[in-house]
Amino acid sequence: MAIFKSKAVTKDGRKWYFSVCYLTANGERKRKKGQLYATKGEAQEAERKFLIDIPQTDNKADMTFEEMYYQYINFMEGRIKSSTKYGKNLCAKSHILPYFGKTNIHNITVNNIIAWTSKINQCTYNNGKKYTSSYKQNIYKELKLILKYGVDFCGLRENVVIKASILHDKREEVIADEDKIRYITPDEYNIFIGVIDDITYKVFFAFLYYMGVRKGEAQALNWEDIFWETNQVRIIKTITTATDERNEYGFRFKITNTKNRKNRTIKMPLVLKDLLLELHNYYKGFEGFNDKWFVFGGYKHLSSTMIHNEKNRYFELVEKTYGKAINRITTHEFRHSHASYLISKGVKIELIANRLGDTAGVTSTVYAHLFPEAEDEIIDTLDLIENKHND
Repeated sequence: MAIFKSKAVTKDGRKWYFSVCYLTANGERKRKKGQLYATKGEAQEAERKFLIDIPQTDNKADMTFEEMYYQYINFMEGRIKSSTKYGKNLCAKSHILPYFGKTNIHNITVNNIIAWTSKINQCTYNNGKKYTSSYKQNIYKELKLILKYGVDFCGLRENVVIKASILHDKREEVIADEDKIRYITPDEYNIFIGVIDDITYKVFFAFLYYMGVRKGEAQALNWEDIFWETNQVRIIKTITTATDERNEYGFRFKITNTKNRKNRTIKMPLVLKDLLLELHNYYKGFEGFNDKWFVFGGYKHLSSTMIHNEKNRYFELVEKTYGKAINRITTHEFRHSHASYLISKGVKIELIANRLGDTAGVTSTVYAHLFPEAEDEIIDTLDLIENKHND
């Protein structure tokens, strides 16, 4: 089952055709060769339509899981972002195709799925820790989507992933506080930012903390996105390295729309504006500087690897300088810190959600963590009960 290019081309340029092998109700193999089409996409669409239109008694495409997967990923082309497609391919090639790739799609059983699930449950990251529940759920979801495509277009009778009920999670594992979403307090932030001597990283981490943006949104910022007169920053794009595309300098990355496609223009505090002005003046000293340059990095954005490494180095420097460690958060948890602080100060959820580019529901569910001073306020309020009783 595939798309081919004919050696003979029609006068109007049609050269693409599909060739499908399918099974009849009595197990007989048949092949259908389509007519010529102008584009590969048209041939793919005709192939899908043929499979849908096969009488139900004969509606069984004879193909391996791998063949079905590549038809599925071609079908998703144009329906998903390139970074999403990149992630799907990475997931399938790492966790799904090695197990199911050469198997005929009609021979995949519930027992196969259960055996595969057991293998996934034993997988670990490079650091030796087992996959998190959320990571495993994403792998399971991808297999489920691929087999759903098989049901919709390739004559599969059922989606055995659903029948195997592999998405259930007992969630019995005890999760320590440090493994949950974490944050740093303003005092911890001031200690952290105070040890950074590199102006670019100093402003980058300050930007994450004061603005609550995602790392990719900060990496994608150009100086033309900074509105000095109104103290605002335009967040309309993000950077992803989940792509095979390269720019004119040979760097692998792609600029895409923001997550959830939620563009926003948000205000920055004056302390951050002063830091950005300092960074702007620093870059103005470089030859060729212009407002198209990245705010963080210049003609090339800061890499995620360098951001991670420098962040850890500065946390270690805090411990060496002050003789004590502060909560070592991930880069994304600067965003959590920003949102949690605003929530602890009584800022309306709707306003925070708009600033973060999230929905109010997501914001209240994910970021509603109490800071120590908020916990103290609760205790002070509860103590009033006893005081009033004694009065």
